[in-house]
Formats: sequence, structure tokens, C-alpha cells
Amino acid sequence: MESSDLESRSPAAFRGWRVLSAGFTGQLVANSGTFAAFGVMVVPLAETFDASRGAVSSGAGLGFLVMALMGPILGRILDGGNVRRMMLCGVALMSVGLLLVSQATALWQAGLFYALFVSAGAALFGPIPTIALASNWFIRRRGLAIGITVAGATCASFAAPVLLAWLTELYGWRTGVACFGVGTFVIAAPILWACVIGRPEDVDQLPDGEAVAAGASAADSFVVPETRELVRQPNLWIQALGFSFLFASPIVMGLHLIPFAEDLGYSRVRAAYFFAAMAPFSLLGKLVFGAIADRVNIHRAIFVIIAGLVVPWLLLLSGPSYTLLMFTGSVFGLAVGAVAPDHGVLVGTCFGRGAFGRVMGIGGLAGLPIIAGAGPIAGYIFDATGSYVLSFQLQIVQLALAAVIFLFLRVPDVEPGTERTIFGTQPNIQSR
Repeated sequence: MESSDLESRSPAAFRGWRVLSAGFTGQLVANSGTFAAFGVMVVPLAETFDASRGAVSSGAGLGFLVMALMGPILGRILDGGNVRRMMLCGVALMSVGLLLVSQATALWQAGLFYALFVSAGAALFGPIPTIALASNWFIRRRGLAIGITVAGATCASFAAPVLLAWLTELYGWRTGVACFGVGTFVIAAPILWACVIGRPEDVDQLPDGEAVAAGASAADSFVVPETRELVRQPNLWIQALGFSFLFASPIVMGLHLIPFAEDLGYSRVRAAYFFAAMAPFSLLGKLVFGAIADRVNIHRAIFVIIAGLVVPWLLLLSGPSYTLLMFTGSVFGLAVGAVAPDHGVLVGTCFGRGAFGRVMGIGGLAGLPIIAGAGPIAGYIFDATGSYVLSFQLQIVQLALAAVIFLFLRVPDVEPGTERTIFGTQPNIQSR
């Protein structure tokens, strides 16, 4: 295709927004079948298999372990552009895994199916692939694009716990999990098949719908640095460690808030409404913070987010009433909603589109002990003390430590319409 054809292409032909619909769906379905609904299952699984909450929570930790170990491999595939087939395989794997979990006769079987099928499948089409898609298709509006994508996870955090709690109350947890398994394939597979395109260069386009510079081709805009260049950068390890502490907060909240609320005397369904209160504010946080993430000082944004994550833990430690519990959910939602867009903007700014998948994958592996251990540790602390107080206090300490770590982050200056990274200014584009 001639460059003149590309320059004259109508903005309506830009496929980035269509790709975002696939990213939104991937986040929605992957989170619904894994993290968002897991907290609902802690007590039913413990009762069915006569196990402790710490043992049940270890299943989530094992799932995060599998996802983190897959991260570097996913990153290499994503940076190489082979995306749609991988994501569809993930949908099939997760769907089968949930059906297997629903038939488990022992806790170790449920944990094995969850880790090797459900979590592995979610890794193939969930957080890292969908955020990488958004980052590939948008630069000037990367924060907003990632915010729209991860809004799917917010919708899951609202709908999945309530739906699974309702199914569990009426039909039992096995039927509920099986329904989620069927729904995974029915909802995700058609949309991912129709809408996923790995990067705009694959269809002779550029990020944000920009025109190709005269005499250039779309492929000229994509720079893929060597992995050995990436791992030498201190920013990679700083952001990985710092964000692992930030991501630990929603992990612990998702796994243990419902059991915590049940211990306060609220029913499982009423406790699940914490996430209903959280969801609209999390959605607001993703979209608002995502829209402004490209325009504000990233250090200040991160410190505001950390402060916003500390407040809910302090409120939970007060032994809240039901009204205050719902308010806590809204505050937590606003803060946690901002984490993923800021993370994506930071990675994109520092490393660029050609390294995005590998940085996310390597970073997830580097933060594995914190991310995978957060939920089980909170469960075992409860088993030992009969209370979540120490676990929640530990979250506050970790967030303070994250603030210190981010003081060492060095972010390159960014010019509008360019991607100025540690590897130089990459896109060869011109404004329309």
C-alpha cells in the first residue's frame, strides 16, 4: 500500500477502538473467572473440603504463581505480534478449567485445575495481553485507552461476586462455577476472534489513527529493543517492585473482604455488595485517571494513588458499620481504579510499545513473591490469630514501602504525539 493511500485514509477506518472492545471483554471475562469471584468461594470451599481459609487462599496464590511464570513468555509473544490465536487458546483453556473445578472431589484437585487451566488460560487473554493491545494502538491517549480496557475488570468486580454468590446460594457452588465456565467461552471467544489485531502496523495503520509520514511505511514506527537492553534498566525493577505492592492491596481485598464482612455478621450476598459499591468508583478512577495520566506528573499521580489505597485499610481496621463498609468500597474503588492506567502509561513512557509486553511480563515475575503471597499470607495470619487486623496493617506498611521505592524512579520527558523512551523517540508520524 502506498504512503499516499495511508495519508488519505479516513479517521473512521482506524481500528483501535474496535480493538479496545476486545481488550475490555478479555478483562471482563478473565477477571470474572479468577480474581473477582474467588472471595465468594473461600468459605464454601473451606466448608466442602474441611479446609482452612489459608489453604483455600493458597489456590489463588498458586494461580498468581502460574500467571507470573508465564509473563516473560507472554511478553515475547506479544512483542512479536502473535496475539489473537494465543488469546483464543486462553479462553478455551479457562473455560475447560472452570468446568473441571466444578467437578473436583478434593481441594488439591480444585487448586490444580484452577492453577493449570483457569489461571493459565486467563494469563493468555487477560491482564497483560489486553493492556499490551491498548498500549500498541494508542500513544497520545494511552492512559484513556488502558482505562477503557481495564474497565472490563471493574465491571467483573461488580457483577461476578454478586452473580456467583446468588448462584451459590440457590444452586450450590459447583453449579455456579460451571455456569461461569460455559459463559467464559460463549462471551469471549466470538468477540476476540472478530476484534483482536495485535498492533496497528499489522493493518498498515499507526497508533491513535495518525497518518504515516510522507515517504515512510507504517512498519517504520515500530522499534523492538533487545531484551538484554531492557533488563539493564533500573526503572524496570523499580516499577516492578513498587507496583507489586500496589497490586497486592486489591488481591487481599478481593480474597478476604467477603470473609471479613461475614465475620462482622453480614450475609455473603450483602458482603458481596461491597464490590457493587466499589465498581462505579473504580470505573470512574480508571477513566478519569486514565484520561489525565498522559498529562500529569507520574510521580505525583502514583503518590496520590498510594494515599488513596491506605485510607480504606484504616477504615476496615475501625470495624465499620455496613454503611461505612460500603463507603470504604467506594474509596477503595476510586484508588485501585487508577493503578492499572498509571502503570501502563509509566511502562509505555519508559520503554515504548516494542518492549511493553516483555516489561510487563518480566515485571510480573519479579514481583511474584509479593503478588502470589499476599492472599495466602493474609489467610494464614487469620488462621493463626483469628483476626484480619494484622493482615490489614501489613497492607499499610507495604504501601508505605512502595512510596519509598517510587522515589528512585526516573521517567523520561514526553513530547505530545511521540514516544520518547530510554531507547529514543520512536514513532515516525505526523499530525492530521
